[in-house]
Amino acid sequence: MNAEHTLTALKQFCSANSGDEQVWENKGTTYHWNRGKDTASGMVNGVVRKLAGIDVSGRQIWVVAGSFKIDADGSIIRFTGLPKKDQTLIARMGHIAVQASQLAKEPEHDQFTV
Repeated sequence: MNAEHTLTALKQFCSANSGDEQVWENKGTTYHWNRGKDTASGMVNGVVRKLAGIDVSGRQIWVVAGSFKIDADGSIIRFTGLPKKDQTLIARMGHIAVQASQLAKEPEHDQFTV
């Protein structure tokens, strides 16, 4: 499923950005995504939260900032807090992963026959 490859690319992006697979920073704001329910057609939906502060006990306070939607083909339809250029990069990384996995499944062909 191409949406799964895009999610894998998203996790890699977040890990490189923050060290956590579900957290990234943009313009001084820290965001966190959670996967919701997938649709029957393969679309992935979820919630995006932003860090609002830290309470007196040191726990992080997250508030809902918006949502995300990844189409079954792997394209990102909406992703609150994630710049369009990063959305495009992540979707392309997902598409490249799909192509690579398809190439890996193709049988090897001998160039020479005897």
